[in-house]
Amino acid sequence: MRALFRPLLYSLLTYALYISGLGRVGLVGPDEPRYADVARGMLRLGDYITPHLYGIPWFEKPPLYYWLTSLMFRLGVNELTARLPSALAAAVFIAFWFWFTRRFYGDCAAKFSCLILATTVGWIGFGRAAAMDMLFATTLAAALGLLTLWLWEGQPAGLYGFYALLGVATLAKGPLAVALAGVVLVGYIAHRREWNIIPKMLHTPAVLLFAAIALPWYVLCYWQNGTPFIEEFFIKHNIERLVSAAAIGHPQPFWFYLPILPAALFPWSPMLLLPLWNLWNKRWRGATETPERILLIYWVALPFVFFSLSENKLPGYLLPILPPLTLWIAHAVSEHYATESPGNWVTRATVGASALFLLCTPLIALLLPQALASGLRGALVQARGSGILREILKGPVPMVAWVALAVLVAFSLILLWRGRTLSGAFVGGFGVAWVVLLLTTYVSPVINRVATVRTVAQRIESYGPAPGELAVFYLHRNQVYGLGFYLDGLPAEWFPFAPSPSTQFVAARADIAVDELHPGAHSLSLFPGQGLRLWTLRPRSQLELAPAGWPPK
Repeated sequence: MRALFRPLLYSLLTYALYISGLGRVGLVGPDEPRYADVARGMLRLGDYITPHLYGIPWFEKPPLYYWLTSLMFRLGVNELTARLPSALAAAVFIAFWFWFTRRFYGDCAAKFSCLILATTVGWIGFGRAAAMDMLFATTLAAALGLLTLWLWEGQPAGLYGFYALLGVATLAKGPLAVALAGVVLVGYIAHRREWNIIPKMLHTPAVLLFAAIALPWYVLCYWQNGTPFIEEFFIKHNIERLVSAAAIGHPQPFWFYLPILPAALFPWSPMLLLPLWNLWNKRWRGATETPERILLIYWVALPFVFFSLSENKLPGYLLPILPPLTLWIAHAVSEHYATESPGNWVTRATVGASALFLLCTPLIALLLPQALASGLRGALVQARGSGILREILKGPVPMVAWVALAVLVAFSLILLWRGRTLSGAFVGGFGVAWVVLLLTTYVSPVINRVATVRTVAQRIESYGPAPGELAVFYLHRNQVYGLGFYLDGLPAEWFPFAPSPSTQFVAARADIAVDELHPGAHSLSLFPGQGLRLWTLRPRSQLELAPAGWPPK
């Protein structure tokens, strides 16, 4: 019975974390609609070499996400299929990670690492996003994991698997895959002073396997597009992104990732103390580090420093660090598990603190929609202005659902008090899954109202504008790209003093009076959540003010 129950339980947990409600929220931000649009363009044009955005060659990212998403789009072009490659990669990787960690770090570390990784906000968030970050993180981590079969057991299959998956990672996000893997391995080899590993790693058939997987697309894309591909992809989006703050417009201070890392680990952020405490304790006692622990230290620390030194920083850059970081945490847990050592009490305390952190999720549910729309600072300002507690009480999530979460937290704490550390942690993990279900069920309509333009696009479509009849005026780029995806074409910018004669509809910022700039314009719809108003330039006599099929179901 247990043999059937556990797989069913893990399947339900995986579904709740990564698949449930995956298509309920419209595409968010500037990246999701653009990446999905490129994949749709591949499917439509049949050109799987040169990515196109709105009909123009677009070389920002390699093609792996676009290939997989265009394949999914054969089932239908929608938010679910756009996000499915990331969700499947996140879920399948957990199974691989359990196999790898159990082989080299033991059963306890494997269970803790997979539980923590699967239920961190960073892994869940990017696992539910239409982006290439999850594909990159999973293939790179799997490549380094397979390499240990060769490093520690001498299995040639591990070396070939490493180069094969490194080639796939290079198709996910470019030469950064080779750079990160190289940084980690050089740090590990230098620490161990095993320089003879390097020439052995450069095994010609294995390197040729990497080249056969990674290079054909780069060669063909250059053959089709020439110098613009080199300048845009390699120089701007790989080299300048690292060394020039002006390259992509995301400059951040050196310490940017110090708060981002614990935020990405939520609710398990307190457990960051475990590997640090363990490392200090071992150094103080003069204990010898094992190869397994040395690899984890460099696998986490060197990419963290690498990205901290980069001029441009985005939260998703840290995603490849999460698998080894959760394993480092789990390895520290396993050393004290089922003992009465001080380390075990520290473990229980940090797991308990993590469970208590789940009680912060009502605040997260309140802030999330506005944070997706205008950033965390804007969400906090708005929440303070209206009263945080009052907004939580009248929020979309029923209070009984939060009470159920509190019961799960209490149950987790009881198990921890009784010394059942792993069971208490698993109950906390199910608490995370419960929160995801609450967010996708109750909060997703609020996100759609505030942070996406799906409803706006449905309203515009109900008037049946011809191509070129919609223009935008002072909209945020997130809204422009979102309209571009949902209306299947990027709307032009409206110039009120030199308007295009084809423009019949204008989507403008809500506080702009288009009728003062263009006499005869009429307001059709106000979307206060998005801060947007839809106008028509048609005379009233030519306008059906109550179009059929509105509001959309």
